Amino acid sequence: QALPPNLLEILPQLEAPAPGSPRGYTRMAVMDGKGIKHKKCALGECEGPLCNYKNGRFCETHLGLRDICAPRGPSLQVQLQALGDTPGDQVVHTFKAKTTYCLQTVQWACGVPVGWGKCYRSESSPQVLRVLNNIWEDYPDSRPSYIAYDDACDLLRHIVTQNPADLWLATTKFIVDAWHYIGPRATDILCRTCCNPAPMDGSQPDLVLTEQDDNGQVHQTRAFNTETAEQLNSWLNGFESQLRQMTDVSYDFFVHVLMLIYAETMERRIESKEMELTEEFWDRVNGFDVDG
Repeated sequence: QALPPNLLEILPQLEAPAPGSPRGYTRMAVMDGKGIKHKKCALGECEGPLCNYKNGRFCETHLGLRDICAPRGPSLQVQLQALGDTPGDQVVHTFKAKTTYCLQTVQWACGVPVGWGKCYRSESSPQVLRVLNNIWEDYPDSRPSYIAYDDACDLLRHIVTQNPADLWLATTKFIVDAWHYIGPRATDILCRTCCNPAPMDGSQPDLVLTEQDDNGQVHQTRAFNTETAEQLNSWLNGFESQLRQMTDVSYDFFVHVLMLIYAETMERRIESKEMELTEEFWDRVNGFDVDG
């Protein structure tokens, strides 16, 4: 697909700090969707919670529809009539409650969760952007330098198309996580140009480290783990069956508790590996002379 007009001029360019200024630091958030759902109103566009999670189909707003065109009794065979040119088996019905589409999780590249949200109809770019906006709405100055996401190129394309002046374009670079970049994303011109997770041409030095192995060979490696969202989602698998049976309130509360538990687990793991950020690190970030 072609690049959006003026995209390269809109996106922020990486610049070295001025001599003598604080060094600063780079943060990466990683995002992904997990198909852990809960029930919601049977009307497709409605995001309202059910009035009755045992056998209900509608939210309070649409409760008046419960006696309209609904099956009665477990043995009733329902055959919908064609609606115009739409065959009966393709007519949208409200015979049972629908579900949310997925749980969207966001965490730092170290694994500690930042926030989460729900996509109701699909993991579309507008709904994903809404989750990001909700998380950082009150903290615009704390937005990450990078966000790794499997569909980052489409998300970037959506933001540029809808609002070229969006603050996200000035604060954050969207990249595709390493696993998904291997596939078809690598053939997308927008993805190759703007969303490469580890460009080897020196254009994004914060994403690539130069290291020497035990044999003395110098090679380049990724500076961040872009798969932490997949690792969190794998951990959430153990709670999926319980979450699917919960009301929206219980679901939200339980997910938030799980995020807190996972955050504590990640923090303990970081401490055990002695990889926590030291006072010397923060002194360098703030421009203090730690070598003097």
